[in-house]
Amino acid sequence: MAAWMGKGGDAALASYGGDPAAVPSTHIAWLDRLQLMHVDAHRVYVHAGLDPQIPLSQQSESTLLCKRYPKEFSAGFGTLHVVHGHDNHPEGPLLYEGRTNLDTLAWRTGRLMVGIFDDGRPGGPIDFIVVRGSPAR
Repeated sequence: MAAWMGKGGDAALASYGGDPAAVPSTHIAWLDRLQLMHVDAHRVYVHAGLDPQIPLSQQSESTLLCKRYPKEFSAGFGTLHVVHGHDNHPEGPLLYEGRTNLDTLAWRTGRLMVGIFDDGRPGGPIDFIVVRGSPAR
């Protein structure tokens, strides 16, 4: 909890008035129902990453939420392009042949990257939307 609070969780909680009890149970239930990955015809979208040696259906929650790719690792997941964050690069996004890292440390930099993907075309994003705001304090 302390790590989450120190990485922007305090701002999220403040948006609910600062009291954890004020977070509506419907919001918590919605978060609990979210899938850990989304797969389409050309890509897999995941918070942190995938183990390329393990089938998608057998990926561990720890890998999906905590993986960090080795520097310059460019592979995807078989024929799927991997779209992820978690491993922040403030000057990002990082674009590789098989994967795209969209994490620009938005909670600290105030710069959020949104990838735009073409459902009819494999590979990485065709464009980006940059959202600028105030960094968390």
